[in-house]
Amino acid sequence: MDELVSEGDRFGFWRFARHAFFTEINRWLVQQVASLGPRVVDLACGPGAITELILATVKERSRLLIYAVDPSLTELDRARRRIASGLVRFIQGGAENLSRLVPQADVVIFCNAIHLVADKSRALAEIRKVLGPGGTLAFNTTYFKGCYVPGTERFWRYWALRAAQYLRDRGISVLRAPKTPAMRWFSPEEYGALAASSGFVGAVWQLHEATLSPQSLEDIGQFSMFIQGALPGVPLECGAEALRHSVRVAMADANLTGGVPRYWLQFIAQAPV
Repeated sequence: MDELVSEGDRFGFWRFARHAFFTEINRWLVQQVASLGPRVVDLACGPGAITELILATVKERSRLLIYAVDPSLTELDRARRRIASGLVRFIQGGAENLSRLVPQADVVIFCNAIHLVADKSRALAEIRKVLGPGGTLAFNTTYFKGCYVPGTERFWRYWALRAAQYLRDRGISVLRAPKTPAMRWFSPEEYGALAASSGFVGAVWQLHEATLSPQSLEDIGQFSMFIQGALPGVPLECGAEALRHSVRVAMADANLTGGVPRYWLQFIAQAPV
């Protein structure tokens, strides 16, 4: 995939999305729901990894149509270059206006992005509008209350502190900024209550554990939104370098070798019949 890199997506999510554990986390969710109806929305499709999983999972394609939706034109362009299929429609937009972007659907798959949505109630209400009777919402995230495997919490604290110190040693200041509303973390139970208030029923969830390798941590540290969250106010190039430099130092500080385990929340709910 490196041949697809351009200046415009230097700080894109695609580097992290290429890791095998990330694919398997998402594959599990896609396999639970992708065949439940022919009209599927891949919400926050990013570079197209989930769209590929949907295409690989659904065997009956006679009526299949996938709406791949993302707010980023750069990510949509990467997905278009990655996926050559007449079964996919690429659409720019986000969760908070989904009902104006796509027609009624049977399944909405929303991987690794709900934590970035500022108005989660509105987003779920929009998804509910899009889903027909008995339709299915499936989302996952690793930014939620309970995502840290016991004993790993200090790594994330050390990583940010080490990266900030690396920058300060080079004369670059790091702001102390409160967590934005979009990045407020919900517990699984809170997501369940939010889904119920938006009209969904039968919510179920599971926690899946994955081990993030040092390379995958370096890769997420190149993603613009991660940099902005960890090192607010720092230029992306400087932040990416500081996070890359500090990963293994922070792992040693936290007495972690080989990788850092973390939980993903896998969540499925239905629209009433």
